[in-house]
Amino acid sequence: MQQDVHHAPDGARIATYTWLPDSGTPRALVQIAHGAAEHARRYDRFATFLTGHGYAVVASDHRGHGATAASTGGRGVTGEDAWRAVVGDLKGIGDHAAAAHPGLPLVLLGHSMGAMLARDYAQEYGADLAGLILTGTFRTLPGLDIDAAVTDLEAEIAAHGRAHPSPFLPRTFGSFNDAFAHRTGYEWLSRDTAEVERYAADEDCGFPFCAGLVLDWVRAIRKVNDPAHLARIPRGLPIHVAVGDQDPCHQRMTLVHELMEDYRYLGIRELTWRAYPGARHEILHETNRDEVQDDLLSWLDKHI
Repeated sequence: MQQDVHHAPDGARIATYTWLPDSGTPRALVQIAHGAAEHARRYDRFATFLTGHGYAVVASDHRGHGATAASTGGRGVTGEDAWRAVVGDLKGIGDHAAAAHPGLPLVLLGHSMGAMLARDYAQEYGADLAGLILTGTFRTLPGLDIDAAVTDLEAEIAAHGRAHPSPFLPRTFGSFNDAFAHRTGYEWLSRDTAEVERYAADEDCGFPFCAGLVLDWVRAIRKVNDPAHLARIPRGLPIHVAVGDQDPCHQRMTLVHELMEDYRYLGIRELTWRAYPGARHEILHETNRDEVQDDLLSWLDKHI
């Protein structure tokens, strides 16, 4: 893994990571967009697996996350219009990686909040992509009333500022662990206790978001589900959805089926999905992660 810095147009320093096969020209480039309150280095095992099969991988720490956070105000803190800035970062980093490997197909894999960023990217820049993989995904945050949330968050920002840590996401995610034996509070992420403990012990995981970033995310949910924006996704873009069927984020698969219906209605010609029985939110950190990795590799091999 090679670490570098992508200099965004607004001066933010975006930490990026690249994994390359030991020899030969890569078959394709896979770009990873990580989830909320985590970081790109957590995908090292999966990236190393892909390089072993000839793929190049690039990932980055979003604004307010990982090694990027120091240049955007700290963990969970971002500047104005953070969501659009992160989508722009992903585009810039993908373009840079593509320029270093001319002619390689680019596949974008997004997990959780990163899947929503990837869905936004596909609306803005879908013609650049050879494939889209969404893991731990959901059409919208469970139980979210967007109008009410925007009103609450705007009031929160008026009172305390955009950089103030917001209680909104802890409230939203508060019930996620109810169905599982409680030790760290993060058992909803995976059945693998070692992975859960590693997440809980990682200071770059599980932190609160500032109110501004939460507001930008909530507004983005409205944008990515807007039929006018959905219609901008190329119908020929292959899309694969992979989730754990015990992931509390999708309300017993309801928010996955609704997302799939959006893409079916749109007329996406190659749309596949898989729900892993018993698996929770982070399928790449689950007890059956070898199965998940093999399945994603098979999908890549078929579509590249």
